[in-house]
Amino acid sequence: MTPYDEPQDAPPPENRTVNLGGFGAPPPDTGTVHLGGGYAPAPGYEAPPSVFAPVPPPEEQASAESLIRFGPGVPDPRTARTIDVWQGNAPGPEAAPHHGRSEEKRRHPGRYVLAGLVLLAVIGFLLWQHFATPVSISSVTVAADKANLTCGQTELVTATLHTNGGSGKVHYQWVRSDGTVSGTLTQSVPSGVHQVQLPLRWTVTGQGNFQGTATVKILSPGSATGTAVFNYSCS
Repeated sequence: MTPYDEPQDAPPPENRTVNLGGFGAPPPDTGTVHLGGGYAPAPGYEAPPSVFAPVPPPEEQASAESLIRFGPGVPDPRTARTIDVWQGNAPGPEAAPHHGRSEEKRRHPGRYVLAGLVLLAVIGFLLWQHFATPVSISSVTVAADKANLTCGQTELVTATLHTNGGSGKVHYQWVRSDGTVSGTLTQSVPSGVHQVQLPLRWTVTGQGNFQGTATVKILSPGSATGTAVFNYSCS
């Protein structure tokens, strides 16, 4: 084929169109270089939707960007504690009873303080009983308040125990000359007390003369006796 050689003075050809991939006629040569994406389609050409997607206005872009969120967001309250336990930020279920006791202590501290004081008092009492010096009786004296009684009067007989100052209990009984014997009686002796008194009241009635004798018998600790005598007369 012989190439076509136009004369140098021939006018430019008219209506010469070059189709590039269905994009219409290229723009006239104005000396401007178009680099990637700056090319505009010819007037009247409608591009497929997948080629030219609509671009939202700037204010809509800003609104859309303001809705972007990063991070986990607001956790579901039903799973928030489970996540904290798994990450070690909250105690697990096994620590719940201990936490409840701590909360109870903060709410009612006086209750636990009182219980502690009572426990200390009981322990102190038991230690005191264990290590305290036991009581012992060194002597016993018995005296009648009145030497002579008349009709229907009451005699007061007192037994005085002399101790070592120890603590404990004394078991004793009274024996009267009219045949009356008391049951076993008990007297508590505190520490540091060196004299303990045991009283007996004896009322005598009726006519006649009578000599009364009252005897105290110490059963424990140890054994000791003491006696007092008085006279009764009624006519």
